[in-house]
Amino acid sequence: MSSRIAALAVASLLPIAVQAADLPKEATDSFSNIWVSTISNSMQQGANPFLTYELNGITQNDAGGPMFNLLGLRCVGMGDGRGGGEFTDRGTCPYTDKDGDHIFAPYTSKGWRGTYEVVGGTGKFVGITGAGEYIINNPGQIKSDDKRNRGFVSKLSSH
Repeated sequence: MSSRIAALAVASLLPIAVQAADLPKEATDSFSNIWVSTISNSMQQGANPFLTYELNGITQNDAGGPMFNLLGLRCVGMGDGRGGGEFTDRGTCPYTDKDGDHIFAPYTSKGWRGTYEVVGGTGKFVGITGAGEYIINNPGQIKSDDKRNRGFVSKLSSH
């Protein structure tokens, strides 16, 4: 079930409104997330698995633009297998830029599809809002000798 952690690799179609002089109030961009599961704990509840995890990684704006470019990504979440075979997931991801400003994005998913919402930020991201959908396209495909789950989601769209 640890491959379900991939449900965090966020997103597509993110409407963003920012109130900062150096960033546009609304924009459309494409970005990628790259992460590794640094903590993962699971337990059985009868026949149902339950999982808690933390993901750490980076984002990159595919065009080199300022939004979602080289932000640190840290997500904490939990997954639950009670859905009759489909895993459900929920958690939150703070993104952090080089100045230490944050964007906050809670998420939920069922199976390999999910939604997230940008609910605010700090510093230059105060007032940021948005929402989007994501699809996991590489669950369990990136292998490493440390057995930690890894994910890469490319060409995420935001606007």
